[in-house]
Amino acid sequence: MAMPVMSMADNKPSKKKKGEIKEVTFVVEFDCENCAKKIRENVAFEKGVKDLKVTLEDRTVALKYDAAKTSEDVLKASIEELGYPVAGVLAAGEKADHHHHDHDHGHDHGHHHHN
Repeated sequence: MAMPVMSMADNKPSKKKKGEIKEVTFVVEFDCENCAKKIRENVAFEKGVKDLKVTLEDRTVALKYDAAKTSEDVLKASIEELGYPVAGVLAAGEKADHHHHDHDHGHDHGHHHHN
């Protein structure tokens, strides 16, 4: 009857049929606290947005949203409408890179230095 839902994210069973809360982190080209504030104030009012964290140092906008009410594309467009290009999207758990990716050097994922 019910379709199996991938529920890796939510560990507590929800009784109500609610939209899935998804998280996305956009890398946005903005460069001052004022811009961060503008994004925070505008995007927070987008429908479906549950939570929002704008980090100036990383130039990221981390959002939690109700997937039943909005989508990543809509949110991305809402940021770009304010005049801030969205440069990319970070996968869950990925951190913004402070240096630009340069795909010319071989990425060596083999050696992880454990502290």
